[in-house]
Amino acid sequence: MARIVALLALLAAVGAADTSAALIQFTTPSRNIGCIGDKTRLRCDIVRTSVTPPPKPLTCDFDWGNAFGLLPRFAGHRLCVSDSAMGGRRVLGYGKSLRIGPFLCTSRRVGLTCTNRTRHGFFLSRNRIRLF
Repeated sequence: MARIVALLALLAAVGAADTSAALIQFTTPSRNIGCIGDKTRLRCDIVRTSVTPPPKPLTCDFDWGNAFGLLPRFAGHRLCVSDSAMGGRRVLGYGKSLRIGPFLCTSRRVGLTCTNRTRHGFFLSRNRIRLF
């Protein structure tokens, strides 16, 4: 159910004009990070982390702190979400990379790094979160 909600939310965010874009979803081997994306945007969620998120924005009425977004040309950012990107059956093994449109995600034992072609992105792990 969560996977369907995440897919519908991403399709709605992409817009009706680009619903033909192929969605790709994956998880890390630890099942702690799940991502979903297409050629226009990428979203990754982390289930368990010791990193305390910044204060929740007043404009956020949903969950805050463990969802991250990336667009083709901008820095990675936190998302206010009411669904989840978790639940993908495809596992991106440690030491492996996956390209989704302009995004490249690399899974390592120390965490997941996703970048766009302008070298912006994020690094997610249980002990560290970095947006760049």
